[in-house]
Amino acid sequence: MRSLVRRQWPALLVLLGPLALFGPMLARGEALFWGTPLLQFVPWRDYALDLLRRGDLPLWNPLLGMGAPLLANYQSALLYPPNFLLAIVDVAWGHGLLVLIHLAWAGWGMVLLTRELGLPRVSQALAGVSFSLSGYLVARSGFLSINATAAWLPWLILAAERLVAQCRERRIARAFPWLVVILGMQWLAGHAQTAWYALLLALVWAVWRAWQRGGAPLLLRVGMWMAAAGGLAFLLAAPQLLPTLEYMANSQRASALDPQFVMTYSFWPWRLLGLLAPNLFGNPAMGDYWGYGNYWEDAAYVGVLPLLLAMAAVVRGWRRSIPTWREARFLSLLAGVSLLLALGRNTPLFPLLYRTVPTFDLFQAPTRWSIWMVFALSMLAGLGAAAWRSPQGRALYWSRLAFAGSLSIVFFAALGSRLVPGVVRTAPAALVMAGLWMAAAGVCHLVPDERRTGAYQAVVGLIVLADLVVAGWGLNPTTSLDLFRGESPLAARLNDGHRLYMPADIEREIKFKRTHRFDTFSPDIDWRQVRAAGLPNATMLDGLPSANNFDPILPSRYASWMARLEAVPTEKREAWLRLMDVGWRAVARGDEPPWVDYAPVEGAARVRIVTQVDYVDTPEAALAAVFDEGFDPERQAVIEGKPAKGEIPAGGRPGDVELTVDEPRRVVLHASSPQGGWVVLSDAFYPGWRAAVDGREATIYAADFLFRAVHVPAGEHEIVFRYQPASYFLGLGLGLAGWSVLVFLIWRWRRS
Repeated sequence: MRSLVRRQWPALLVLLGPLALFGPMLARGEALFWGTPLLQFVPWRDYALDLLRRGDLPLWNPLLGMGAPLLANYQSALLYPPNFLLAIVDVAWGHGLLVLIHLAWAGWGMVLLTRELGLPRVSQALAGVSFSLSGYLVARSGFLSINATAAWLPWLILAAERLVAQCRERRIARAFPWLVVILGMQWLAGHAQTAWYALLLALVWAVWRAWQRGGAPLLLRVGMWMAAAGGLAFLLAAPQLLPTLEYMANSQRASALDPQFVMTYSFWPWRLLGLLAPNLFGNPAMGDYWGYGNYWEDAAYVGVLPLLLAMAAVVRGWRRSIPTWREARFLSLLAGVSLLLALGRNTPLFPLLYRTVPTFDLFQAPTRWSIWMVFALSMLAGLGAAAWRSPQGRALYWSRLAFAGSLSIVFFAALGSRLVPGVVRTAPAALVMAGLWMAAAGVCHLVPDERRTGAYQAVVGLIVLADLVVAGWGLNPTTSLDLFRGESPLAARLNDGHRLYMPADIEREIKFKRTHRFDTFSPDIDWRQVRAAGLPNATMLDGLPSANNFDPILPSRYASWMARLEAVPTEKREAWLRLMDVGWRAVARGDEPPWVDYAPVEGAARVRIVTQVDYVDTPEAALAAVFDEGFDPERQAVIEGKPAKGEIPAGGRPGDVELTVDEPRRVVLHASSPQGGWVVLSDAFYPGWRAAVDGREATIYAADFLFRAVHVPAGEHEIVFRYQPASYFLGLGLGLAGWSVLVFLIWRWRRS
C-alpha cells in the first residue's frame, strides 16, 4: 500500500481538492443552486427524467416559450453518459457530485499527460492540481456543461500525444479508439464553445508534436487519423449532434451574432493581477466584488507557486535553445495567443478575426479563450517543477530578498487600510494572501536539494492545494434540497394550464438586481422567492408553462417574436399575449419579495379556429402583418405559403375546437366547423412536428409567424400533432453504426 501511495500520490492529491470544496456540501445533503443550476440545468434534466419515467422520450419541452426542443438543446446534455447518474440520485444533489467527479477527472488527466511527457511526480501533482482547481474550472463549476466539457481537455491532449507517438511507430490500435471515445464524450458533454476550443488546441498540439518528431510524413499520417477519429466520434455523438445542428439552423444563432454581444465579457486587462491576487477586486462569495462584469468569466488563477514555476520555465525555455525546452517555448506562445484572444474587444485582433475568420462570430465571451492559458500555465508549472533546484550563489541572495519582500507585502498590506486613507477595501486582504503564498513558495524554494525528499514534494503539493482551495472556497454557493422540492406558492395560485409571462425589464430587475447580483452570492433573500416570483426557468419545477425561455439558444421565430413583443407598449400588449395563451402577466410590485404580482390576461386560448386567412410569402411579412394594429387574432390568421386546392377560406362562422390530449410530444384536438377553416395551435412552429386530420397526413403551416395551423374541411374532425424529429432517429441510427464500427476495430486490432 505504501508503495502504491508513493507511486500514485499525484492522482490522490488531485482528488483531495474537489473533496474539500464539494465534499462537505454533499455530506450535508445540499445542492448547487446559484444561477444556471436553479434556472436551467436542474429544471431541464429533472423534467427529462420525469418524461423517461413516464415512458416518453425527452425530445420536446412544452413548458418554455411556446414549446422548444429539449434533447436538441445542447447544454441539456441528456445523452452524456455521466449524467445518467442523475437517474439514481436526487437530481439537484447529483449535480454537485458530478462537479466533484469532473474536477477530479480533469486533474487526473493532467497527471497522466505530464507522466506521458516524462515529468516527475511533483510535476504531475502541481500540473494536475493547478489545472483542476484553477479559477477557470472552479469558478465556473455552476455552469455544469462548461465544467463537464473542460474536464476532458487534458484527456484529449493526452490522446493526441499518444496518437502522434503511435503513428510514428505505425501502430495506432490503442491510441485511435481512445481518441474517438474522448472526442465523443466531450461532444456529448454539452458546451459547444469549450469543445471547439479544446478541439483546436488538440489539433495545434498534434500538428506541433508530429512536425517536431517526424516532419511532413508523420504530420500527414497524424492528420489522416485525426480526421478519421473526428468522423467516427461524430457518429458516436450523432444522436445528440444531429438534433442540435438542426436546432442551430433554426435558431437565432443561425447567422452571425451581433459583435457587441459576441465581445461581451472580454477579458478585463486589470484582472491579470488576479493571477497573483485573485480577490484583488473583491469576491462575490464575500459580497464585495466590484470589478468589470462578473467574477467568474475572468477567473484564471492557478496558484502562486505554480505561476512562479511557470514563469521560471518560460525564462529557461527561451534562454536555453535545447530540445528539452521546446515544450516550454510552445506553451508560452500558446499562453500568449490565448491571452490576446481572451482580451476580445480590448485589442484590435479579436474584432478583426470576428470580421474575417469563421467561428469567431458564433460564441459570446472571448474571455473563455483563457482556458488555453490556464492549461499552458499548469503545464509550464510542471515543467518548472521538473527543473526546480535550490538557489546557489547570487541566486540565493535574490531568493532570500524575495522572501523578505513577500513578508513585507503581508505586513504593509495588513496595515494599508489604516495607514492609507481611501484604500480599496478588497486590496489589503487580497495582497496579504498573495504575500503569504509567495512567502510559502519562498520557503519551499530555499530548501536544499538534498532535503527535497518525497515528503517534501508532498508538502509542496499540499501547499498549492491549500492555496487553490482557499481561492475557490465559496465560489459555488449551496442550499437545502427543499428549494427544488414541493410546490411553490405561485403554482398553488396560477396552475390553470395557461402560460405565464414576465416582461424582459422585470426579469432583468429580479435576476440581476434582486437575486443573481454579480457583486454577491448572498443578497440576504429567501431563495424560495425565486420560484415564487416565477423567474424563468424555475417555473419548470412546478410544471408551470411559461412564455419565457432562459436559454442561450432559442428558436429563431420565437426570438424574433419576443423581441417584437417587448417593443410593443405594455398597455397594447394584451392581444398578442392572448394569442400566445398567456393567462398571467407579471407586474412589478416594488422591493417586497417576490417583487411581482401576476395579473390575469382575459381571453387567453391555446387553440382556435378561424375562417379568415391572409396568405403571405415570407416569415418577415407574416411577423409584420401579425403585429399590425389592425390584426385581430380572434377572427383571422396569417398563413405562410400558398393555399392548396380546398384550402381557400370560405368565411362564415368558424366553429369550435377543443384540446382533448395534451402531452409533450402529442397534442390532440377535436374541431367542429360548419364550413371548414384553419385550426391554429399556439405552440411553436418547428421542424419535426407532423399532423394528421382524421388519421390522414396533413400539412402543418406556419400561422401568425410563430404557431402551427392545419386546414380542416366542414364537419367534425380529430387533429393529431406528433413530434417525430427525423434528425434524432437518423442520429440514433448513425450512433449505433458508429459504436459498431468502433467495437469492430477494437476487436480486429486486438486479434492482430
